[in-house]
Amino acid sequence: MTALIVLVFLLVYLGLFLGGLPSLQLDRTGVALLGAILLLATDVIEMDQVWQAIHLPTLALLFAFMVISAQLRLSGFYDWVVWRLDRSALPPVFLLGAVILASALLSAVFSNDIVCLAMAPVLADTCRARRLAPVPFLLALACAANLGSAATLIGNPQNMLIGERLGLDFGGYLVQAIAPVGLGLAVTWLILLGLSRRRWHLAAPVAANPELDSEATSHRQRAEDQAPGLDRWQTVKGLGVTGILLCAFLFAPWPRDLLALAGAGLR
Repeated sequence: MTALIVLVFLLVYLGLFLGGLPSLQLDRTGVALLGAILLLATDVIEMDQVWQAIHLPTLALLFAFMVISAQLRLSGFYDWVVWRLDRSALPPVFLLGAVILASALLSAVFSNDIVCLAMAPVLADTCRARRLAPVPFLLALACAANLGSAATLIGNPQNMLIGERLGLDFGGYLVQAIAPVGLGLAVTWLILLGLSRRRWHLAAPVAANPELDSEATSHRQRAEDQAPGLDRWQTVKGLGVTGILLCAFLFAPWPRDLLALAGAGLR
């Protein structure tokens, strides 16, 4: 039984690392589910143990904020954030810092996974249109999302589980976490500045490429107008519900999971 558990563990983590197992039409979720089924089918674990391992308040909180985050993604909010960063016309050094700050703030409230998935493609296109190397900015997005999500008890699933299990105070945790998270963001900015070594622009000459020239021109023209694809009502509604939830988490004694589910229902 021990050998079987170790084998299943290794196969599942191999599938998570590769994004799936060779010759199997399964994504990461399917690989994890298959591993759980194998352990259940071989009586390594019992169904009662499975239910005892599930913490429903954490799942409810995670589900609710993923619903709200998904609404903001579909409304074009995350695209709009990147568009605003580009519209500011900051030098690359300060644009990197702005990306770090925006990613951290969003990930502290919404799911850091959705923030990265929604912003990464738009950020890469923006960098290419400005003739900037996208790697430093994408690294900034990923690192800041992880750091920023640690600032609150709703930023990532791990914090949700810890906060719900231990009954931690939302405001008290925020006060304790804000300093180390801020320091981590500053160190991230400095490290990325050092790694970039001021080589911000694309190494390959792209001026002779008419396709990139056309894309850059189109991008600059869009910057003069309203951000494309932004649903203002859905964005305002999603941000409004989020603001109400944060105030309730800080000042109301009610369970966070129930408040979040109510907010997701109102979204």
